[in-house]
Amino acid sequence: MSDRLRNLLYLAFIAAALLALVTLVVSSPGSGDRVEALGSRIRCPVCQGEAIIDSPAPMARDMMDLVRQRVAEGATDEQVIAEITASYTGAVLLDPPASGATLWLWLAPLLSFLAGIAVIIWWRSHPQEEDRAASAPLRPRSRTRAVVGGLILAVAAAGVVMAAASAMQDRDDAGAGVADLEGIDPSQVSNETMEAVIAANLADPRIDGMRLALAERYFEEGDYQAAFPHYLAIADSENATGTQAHTALARLGWMAYEGNGEVETALALFDQALSIQSTPVALYLKGQVLWCGADRPEEAADLFQQVLEGGGLEGEPRAQVEEDLQMARRGEACG
Repeated sequence: MSDRLRNLLYLAFIAAALLALVTLVVSSPGSGDRVEALGSRIRCPVCQGEAIIDSPAPMARDMMDLVRQRVAEGATDEQVIAEITASYTGAVLLDPPASGATLWLWLAPLLSFLAGIAVIIWWRSHPQEEDRAASAPLRPRSRTRAVVGGLILAVAAAGVVMAAASAMQDRDDAGAGVADLEGIDPSQVSNETMEAVIAANLADPRIDGMRLALAERYFEEGDYQAAFPHYLAIADSENATGTQAHTALARLGWMAYEGNGEVETALALFDQALSIQSTPVALYLKGQVLWCGADRPEEAADLFQQVLEGGGLEGEPRAQVEEDLQMARRGEACG
């Protein structure tokens, strides 16, 4: 057998072995295996280097529930990871991204494989001195060359398998769409999960409802910093309903006053909200800003009167508005 034919057969064997390994690694796993694999790749944001599949933290449990739900709905690995990382940033990935300073980690296996093939071809084209001196047509190869060549191929094969698996996990899915929002009850999921769902579905017109539910939750907790961007997005959204926009503007007005003491900004926001819809809450809050912030008790009293005339208030809330009305009419400082 000629050296040329032997080289071709040798390279064909290597290619076939690598192809078999790559096929084995990237074969599609079952949904249960995918959930475990994804859970093992994502780091728990509140833990010390622990994957969400191994963490008992509530946030990690919510993230795993989201992973299971998306896998069951048929989402790709890339979609699931993108949905999680959109909220928690790329720091939650336990494996390094193929970009920036870590790019060389992913290129090294391929480069080592190419270098190994090049070295082997060069060695076979440039025999050692002892080989050239031998007259036998079937001369034995240098033992050192064989050992080094074997090691290079072993390392290269492992590297190619790693690179191929990573490429399959990170491939783009041109037909991928946004996550399905049907059946998601905001009252049954955590703030973190809602943030992840919102971030992954920004283009979906239905997301304003979930934004408002999350913003209201933050507002009730007194976390104005977290609520602000959601209310602002709803106020600017072309898809928000009149009620949603009214609520967002009214809440922004109150946060501008109570959070930053911005009286004029707050009044302008209340005016925008009331131009959309007149509600007792918006009227009362604007009255509070006029009374306590702008020192205009007469105007505040008029708004308090409108709240009482609108009806629907009973018990302690009505008693509070009546008391505020009387105090404002007397020109007293707000209580």
